[in-house]
This record gives sequence, structure tokens and C-alpha cells, in this order.
Amino acid sequence: MNQGDRARGVAAFTAIAALLLATLLTTTAGAAFRRCPTSERGRPLLCGRVVVPLDRSGALPGRVSLRVRVQPARTSRTAGTIVALAGGPGQAAAPLVRQIAAMLGSSARSRRVVTFDQRGTGDSGRLRCKGLSTNGSAALNRAVANCARQLGPRRAAYTTSASVDDVEAVRAALGVDRIALFGVSYGTKVALDYAARYPQHVSRLILDSVVLPEGVDPFMRSTLTAVPRVLRQLCAGRSACRFTRDAGADLGRLVAKIGRDGVLRGVRYDGRGRARTVKITREHLLGLLVQGDFDPFSRIAVPAAVRSALEGDTAPLAKLLGGQQTGLDSDSGDSDALFVATTCEDGGVPWPAGTPIGQREQAYRTLLAALPAASLAPFDRDTLRRSGIDYCRDWPESPIVQPASPLPDVPTLILSGDDDLRTPRRDAETLAARMPSAQLVTVPETGHSVLGADLGKCSSRALTRFFADRRVRDCRLTLPRAFRPQAQAPRSLSQVRPARGVPGRAGRTLTATGVTLSGFSQEFVVRMFALLLGDGADVNTLAFGGLRGGYARVGDDGFVLHRYSIVDGVHVSFRVGASAGADDAIVVHVGGRDAARGTLRLGRRVVGRLGGRRVDMSLDALLATPASSASAGDGGAVALAFPTSGELRAQLQRARRLAGALQPLEVSPSPLLAGRSAR
Repeated sequence: MNQGDRARGVAAFTAIAALLLATLLTTTAGAAFRRCPTSERGRPLLCGRVVVPLDRSGALPGRVSLRVRVQPARTSRTAGTIVALAGGPGQAAAPLVRQIAAMLGSSARSRRVVTFDQRGTGDSGRLRCKGLSTNGSAALNRAVANCARQLGPRRAAYTTSASVDDVEAVRAALGVDRIALFGVSYGTKVALDYAARYPQHVSRLILDSVVLPEGVDPFMRSTLTAVPRVLRQLCAGRSACRFTRDAGADLGRLVAKIGRDGVLRGVRYDGRGRARTVKITREHLLGLLVQGDFDPFSRIAVPAAVRSALEGDTAPLAKLLGGQQTGLDSDSGDSDALFVATTCEDGGVPWPAGTPIGQREQAYRTLLAALPAASLAPFDRDTLRRSGIDYCRDWPESPIVQPASPLPDVPTLILSGDDDLRTPRRDAETLAARMPSAQLVTVPETGHSVLGADLGKCSSRALTRFFADRRVRDCRLTLPRAFRPQAQAPRSLSQVRPARGVPGRAGRTLTATGVTLSGFSQEFVVRMFALLLGDGADVNTLAFGGLRGGYARVGDDGFVLHRYSIVDGVHVSFRVGASAGADDAIVVHVGGRDAARGTLRLGRRVVGRLGGRRVDMSLDALLATPASSASAGDGGAVALAFPTSGELRAQLQRARRLAGALQPLEVSPSPLLAGRSAR
């Protein structure tokens, strides 16, 4: 092809592309939707507004302008429209349209994907209340009551029922007769309520991490009873959790111990190496377990941390509790105030509808006292009381009885993570039994928001088969070594096994050094995962403390470990400059009151002196040395290690890939589950 032919071909292609885009603009949403004014890469998005009444009964004046985004189908023929509903309530969904389309995979290629900011979130009149990010159940109750006063009468306009009618308004504005609904967590409740009210407009339902139509149980019984099962599943297999026979029973014993002894305390170290005291209560433990729905790294660390706390070492648990993520992301347009308004207006509250404010506390205590202890095990009534599940107690309208219609018989795919504690498997099974056309897929070793958290391809394959009207298949998943349960961290050098061929204190110090380097490596990936998944923060902001002291920092000057300690009495320091070559060895300085002190050079081999004794062994052999007889059978407490500055950079890339692969679409379904009580 000559240059002129190429130019004419490009011109023709451009004209066809412009015509196709114009067609998409017209057929997708008529004149109300236009190409978004954005510099984002990727296929053009369509943006529009759908204006709805604040109160469709007319009792309250005002209107809400809903922000809507559409990703057009990638094929010339559009097979349908998927409206995606995010979690919360309170998560702004419009900015997530590309993420959602990516999660839907091949099913989104021939379909429009539509998101909108639910009323009260994002750019759809986001609600704001001061003081909701607070500690303690009493303070939270006061903050919620103040929020009701700040919002005034309009607070009653933010129910799930109102959001259902908003979905219908968006559907009508799109100019389509039937839609597929994809909901995640609270979004599944909105999808189910919409399908019950407008069954004629629903082609199919995709329900990821189910909230039942009646809402979240205020007493969290399905969550509590799932906890021992999930912990036992984490430790299933011959080589996992050699430190315990029953991780679920360990948690029960620790909960009982805290109940007898009161608050436990542990010490964690911040990014400057400063010691901080952390309270460990039963409600903190529950918040940590639920937070693990989103964070597979903290999930696999829980069994060992619980066992260590039982044995008197609270540092691992304190470190996990100190690193919890909390609440909604207000910078993204999420709204704690909308969460409170919706859950207090029509969510599950621990008193009957119509109970006056002055009688709610007694009604709540009466219902709580009537619950069988077994329905709350391994936790108890006091855990729930201290968690603040009565935070809506002073909300004027709590709850407003919502309209209820029978569930429609439409094709439905239910996805449930087997490790999900926010919306446990039992709830998904309950819903599946109510819907004759539902297919349930349970994904092992996966937490909340299945399509975003599934490390395999099982859930995405199930979705593809579902859209092709084929039966879905059960999932089987074997996670990579990085996601296997961690072993217990040794508390002192006397608990450490000497490295092979290096006897005495020098050998123990050498093993402790390997444990420390590996521990840093995994912590680095965990922290990068949290930063990149949470808000895309730059790697140069990364700093964290060691388990027993010191700190690690990633900055413009490279990687720094300063007196970083996992085994008490042994610390490790090194620096890798930003200009270091990929094959440069790392010079590690080993010290501490109990250590055989010295310097090691890490390359493919570990060479140097500790306590005057010469060391020369392969790095792989060192990192494969179990710290103790209770270590995991596959070689220790952590799964990642590095010999060179080039490998450090590889770890960074690994973290970026993990963060890109795992995109949970949800916020917490209660202040407790947001980890607010564990701050």
C-alpha cells in the first residue's frame, strides 16, 4: 500500500469511527447523553444527567440530579444494557464504570455498561455530616443523632425504595425496555428490590455478595457463625497452620480470655519506628476479621496472630489491628452520611418498626438477651453491645417500613466468596433457595466482592456461561504460595532454629535475619497493595514499622530498613539507593542485644560474618529454613524474598499487578464492619 492509499484508508476509517460513535450516542441515550469531557485513556465514555424528584410523594420539595456514565459496547451490535449498582450504601459508582466493565470481562464487550452515583453520593448531591468518623459506640450514637438533625426532614428521602425508582428513571432515560442488573453487596439489595417492583424491565440479575431483600441482620448472626468455618478453611491442608489444630477454636479461646481479663494490649511500631499501644478487644477482633474480606494478606495472617496472642505475644495482632482500613473514601465521592441515612431509614435495626426513641434501648436489649448464645459464637452479646449496633437509636424515623413485592422468576447468577464474612455464604444459599431460576457459584479462598477479588478465572467464566444461557460450574481454586497462611513469628532468638551448617547463636541469628528480610518483603507487598488498591498513592509515601521495632521506608532515595526487627533482640538495617544496579548485592547490617552481630552481603549467596563466624550459603536455603518447628511446612512465615535491588523493583511490579487484579466494589455495610470500632 502506497502512502496515498494509506492516507485515504486512515481518512475512511476515521469517518467510519466518527459515524459509529455518533450512532452509539444516539442509540444509547438520545440527546441527553454526550461524550464525557475527560482526558482518560480508553474508549470514549458517555455522560449525562437524570433529574428526579427528591421526594416522589411531593411532601418534600427539591430535585436530585443523578450523574450517569455509560461505557458503550465494543461491538457494532449492542446485545443489551447492564446497569451496575455499587455497595454501601454510600459508594459513588459513576467513576467506577471502567473498573466495572473490566470486572464484567467479555460479557461487557457487546453490552453497554451503565453506572450512576446513587442519590446522596458523588456528584448526585452528596450528603455530608460532621463527626461520623468517631471512636466508641456512645460517641457514634451521638454523631448519628447529630447527622439526623443536620440533614433535617430531607433525610427520609434517601431510602432504598427511592433508589429503586431512580434506577427506573435512569432506565427510561437510556431509552431501553429491559436491563440486566449487576449489584455488589448493598447493590444486590437495590437490584432485587428493583426486580421485584419492575420485573417487566429486568432481563437478568447478577448478584455478587448478597444482601438479602430484608436487609442486613442487625445482630450479624450469619457473619458470626461463619467466622470459625472461614478460619478453619484458611488452615486446611497438611502444610498450613502447623502451630494449631483448630484456628476457629483458638479464636473462641482468645475471645473468652479477653472476656475474663478485659482489654488486652499490644505494641505496634509506626513508619518512624515509634512504639504505639493498641487496645485489643472482642469488637476489635471482629472488625479485623471482617476487614479481611478485602485484604487477603491480613486474612492469612490472622490464625497465627490469634495463636500468638493466646500464648502471650500480642505484637502480631496489634500490628494487624493498627493497619486496618476504615470507612468510606470521601475523596472519591463516597458518603458516610448517606450510609447512615439509608441504613437508619430502612436497614435492619435491632428494634421493631414504630418503636419510639425512648423505648428503643430497652427493646434492643430485650431482643439481644433473647438470642441463643450459640447463634453469636465465638463472640457474644457483650461484643455486639460494645460494637454499637444500636447506632440508629436516636434517628427519628427508624425504620420506615418499605414496600415489599415477591421476587421475580428471572435468570439470576449469585456469586459468593467462601471467605466472605460481610455477606456470608449462608445468605447466598438462602436467597438461591427462594429463586427458582437462580444459579449459585461459591468461590473458594475468596472474600467479599467476588468478581473483583477472585484471583482465578472461575467467577468470570461463570458469568460468561450465564450470559450465554449455559449452566455454570462449581469453582475450584488453589492460591499461589503468597496467599497461604503465615506461620507464627518467633518471639525471641531462643525460639529460632539455627541455619543449617551454622551452629549456635550465629546460626540462630542467621535464621532470624532471613525471617526479618522475608517479613519485610511481604509487608512491602501488603502495603503497596493497600496503597495502590485504595487510592493510587505514590510509592514514595510508603513507610511502616517492624513487628518488634525499627521501620522501613521507600522514598526518593530508595529502600531503607532501619533497625527493622521481627525477632525480639535482633534487628536488620540496609539501604538500597535509587541508582543501584539490578545485580548489585545488598549489604545488611545485623545487630541487637541478643544477636551475633555482623555484616552480610546478599546476592544469590549470603556471605559475611556473624559473631566472628563465617557465613556462606545460598539465599534460597536461608529463606527456606523454618524459623521453628511450628513454622509452615512450605518453608516459613512468608512467601516472598529478594536478593538484589532489581528484585525489590520486581516486588513493586508484583504489587501493582495484584492491585490491578483485585478491585473490590464495596464499602462497609455498618460502622462496625468499617473497622471504626477498632481505630
